[in-house]
Order: sequence, then C-alpha cells, then structure tokens
Amino acid sequence: MRRPRRIFRSSLPRTRRGRVTLGLYAGLLALAACATLLLSSLFAFGGFAGVDHPSPPPGRLEAEPAQIAVVDGSTLRLRERVVRLLGIETPDRGQTCRQPNGGGFDRAAASAEALAALVRQGQVACELRGRDGMGRALAVCEASGTELNRALVAGGWARAGRDLPGLKHEEMLARAEGRGLWGATGAVTW
Repeated sequence: MRRPRRIFRSSLPRTRRGRVTLGLYAGLLALAACATLLLSSLFAFGGFAGVDHPSPPPGRLEAEPAQIAVVDGSTLRLRERVVRLLGIETPDRGQTCRQPNGGGFDRAAASAEALAALVRQGQVACELRGRDGMGRALAVCEASGTELNRALVAGGWARAGRDLPGLKHEEMLARAEGRGLWGATGAVTW
C-alpha cells in the first residue's frame, strides 16, 4: 500500500523539528513568566486602583522647584511621584466662601495657591510615611526649612487630620485668629 502524498514537507530533519518545537515551548513559557512578573509588580506597586497597596519603604523624596507641580491643596507631584501631605484636610473643589466685603472665592483653589506659594520658596524634601487608600505616598514635606503640612494648617488653608495630632493646636489658633479660610464667612465646614 502506498503512503498518501504530502503537499508540504518540512525541510528540517525530524530530530531538528523536535528541538525547534521544544525551543518554541520554552520561549512561550519564559514569555508567560515575564508577563506574570510584570502584572504582579503592577499590583504590588499601585498600578491598579482599588488594590490594597503595601507601604512604600521609608525614605526621602526631594525635588527642585522646576520638578514640582501642585495638584491640589494637599497633593504635590515631585518629579513623577504623587505625594499627599499627611495629617491635613483641604476643601473639595467647587466649595466657595464669602468674604466680608461680599465677594466670593473657591476654597480649594485658595488652598492650592497657598501650597504653591510655599513650594516656590525652594527645594522640597518629603519624608515618606506610608500610602493613602488610593495608593499615593503620604509624607511630611518641607520647603526651605518650612514644614508644609504645619504651615498650611497654621495659615488657615487646611484642617488638621487625625494622623498628626500635633496640628490640632495650629488649627485652633488659625480659627481663633481668622487666618486663611477661617476669615471668610461660610468656612466653618468642609
């Protein structure tokens, strides 16, 4: 009996075809391992929202004024890293205050402008102290010897949160003296 005629015949000898197939399988396995490592590193370092983020290693992050952007009254971008100021709360966007003269202003924008004025002073250095629920680094930062977290609360541009209890006294003084947002009417809640 005759064997059916093949239309395609590999030019590789049978023993080489086995090695090539084995090499392809090994390559695919290595590619799958690389993809797994990449995905696990994205999850571990905050690449996806809604994932529990481990605390970053304690450390210090520094940037020159040209490398700093103010995101809002409590958030900075130092180079490519987003940092939230630990222990402070700032108003949400769109909340307005009335001034004694009858005019009004956006409280969140005023807080952000106060932070921008502080970081224009020079290099910013932040001591990293964990992450918030969105995976952003939490830090105590300073610019030209001024602690930004404390200065915003003392100036009346932010409230003291629960993470840095030492700022509560600064907030009470700012309220009593009508500094920053506390000097405007309607600034009691945020």
